[in-house]
Formats: sequence, C-alpha cells, structure tokens
Amino acid sequence: MIDYDNLLKKIPKVRKILDDGSEEVIYHYTKPEKLLSLLESGTLRFSNALYLNDKDEVTYSYKLIVELIDERSDLNPVLFDRIREHFFGKYTNIINGDDNFNYKYEYYTVSFSTESDNLTLWNNYAKGQSYTGYNVGFCKNALIADMEKKGFSSVYGNIIYERKVQITILNLIFNKWNKEFEKALKSKKVQKKADSEVLLKILFELIDILGVISLFFKNPHFKDEKEYRIIFINSFGNENSKPTKICEKNGLFIPYIEYKFLKKTVNSINIGPTLDENIFYTSTCRMLSNFGYGNKAINRSKIPLRY
Repeated sequence: MIDYDNLLKKIPKVRKILDDGSEEVIYHYTKPEKLLSLLESGTLRFSNALYLNDKDEVTYSYKLIVELIDERSDLNPVLFDRIREHFFGKYTNIINGDDNFNYKYEYYTVSFSTESDNLTLWNNYAKGQSYTGYNVGFCKNALIADMEKKGFSSVYGNIIYERKVQITILNLIFNKWNKEFEKALKSKKVQKKADSEVLLKILFELIDILGVISLFFKNPHFKDEKEYRIIFINSFGNENSKPTKICEKNGLFIPYIEYKFLKKTVNSINIGPTLDENIFYTSTCRMLSNFGYGNKAINRSKIPLRY
C-alpha cells in the first residue's frame, strides 16, 4: 500500500495548502432521497473517481503536469522524460477513450464544501421551487480521525482552483524529487545502473504523489463550489482492501465503498432555499428524530428565492 502520508510529509508546504489542520465543519450536499438513505444507514459513499470525474476534469491536471515539465529545462531528463511520458499517455488515453486500466490501486472520493449555504451547489440538488436540496455538516477533524481508526487511510484537503497555486504546488513537488534523483545519481553504485532500485523508487514515488495531487486540481471555473475532498486509496483484490459495491448512474456502473460514520461527527443538517420552508423544516426535524439526530442543529438557507 502506498504511504501517501509520508510522501506528503516530504512537502509540508503542499500539505498545509491542502489542509492546515484547523477545526472546521465541511458540508456534504445531497438530494432529499439520498439524505434519507445516508442518515438511515449511517453511511457515506466513497465513489470510484475514475467514473465520476468527467474527461475535462481528469485531463486538466495531467495536461498541466506535461506543460510544466516542458517549461522546466532545469529538470533532470532521465527522470522527467519518463514522468512526462507517463502523464501524457494517461492524458491521451482518456481523450481517445482507450485508457489502460490498472486496478492495483483505485481512488475513491467523497466531496464536501466548506460553505454551508452555497447557491451553486443548491442548484445542483433542487428541482424548481417545490423540491429542495440538503447538506450534512460534519466535524472535519473528528470525521477524518474516525476514518483513520477504521482503516480508511485517506488523503484530504481543499480543491485548488487557482492556476498559480496549482503551478506552485507542482513546482514544489518537482523540485523535491528532482533533488532526490540528482543526489542519487551521484552515488557510485547508482551510476552503474540507470534502472537501479533507488532511481526506480524515486520515479514511482513521484508518479504516485502527482497522481493523487492531481485529484485536488480543478479548472478555475468551478471555484464557486469551494470543494473539500477526501480520497481513500483502496488496493484492489488485496486481502486488506475494503469491499466494493456497484451502483448504476446515467448508464455507468460505478464502484463505491461504504464508510459507516459516527453520529457524533455530524454537526448539523442544512436545508436549501425553498418557498415552503416551514413544512420542510418540521418534516426534517421529524425525520431526524426518527433516526436519533434530534439533538443536531437544523438550519435553513438564508438565500432568497426569486420567482
């Protein structure tokens, strides 16, 4: 299993950009029927990132990695020619629809927002004026601590939308592993063998860290979502891997993993904009009492509806 936690420790500035460790509430937006299922079962779904992200989102990061390597003439070509080839291959395979799937490690994600009352996200889960969306506020640190305790070793953080920050992060990663590679090349043992275990370890580490960091980059056009993402890496077919289930969405068969959360990690339930807010509020209160969440805060959107 890849130890991403130790890889991120090598680049503390990047780790802090993703998450500074502060206590905060993160909000999982959802439809009414999904909220009912989530609270009744007490589970969150981590969905396979390969099937949820559209092509533009996935290729955005890979293309940026390739472009930045092309701009950096100071990088060691022995290492970065192979890195470029790897991500250019992934980029073109996705564009052409002939990706060669590697099931050894799979990335499963669940998305939140750092905002409890976000109009952009409410619009994704509402239908007209009589159907509203909801979100569940989770205590971030408590949720992640419980996940770690239950074997859901994860990488987590804010989605980065600003291109300058994305480039800064990539350059920090490039510089760190380029320095390690250059240092290794000076070793007399390594010089005798280009594909030594030491050099290959550096190569694969760099591929791994870039692969997971790329899941935290999005086109600036999506910045209003203020997304926070938790990524669980599952080793496919391994005896220690988490069991997967399959659901159908828009004709696709999407693998997912269920995580049973603790009720104490739930901070609040928030109701989206609606004209009939009083009946939605009382209905939500009654539902929450039924499933043992009666002590949780219930908030109504402050965004006015236009009609």
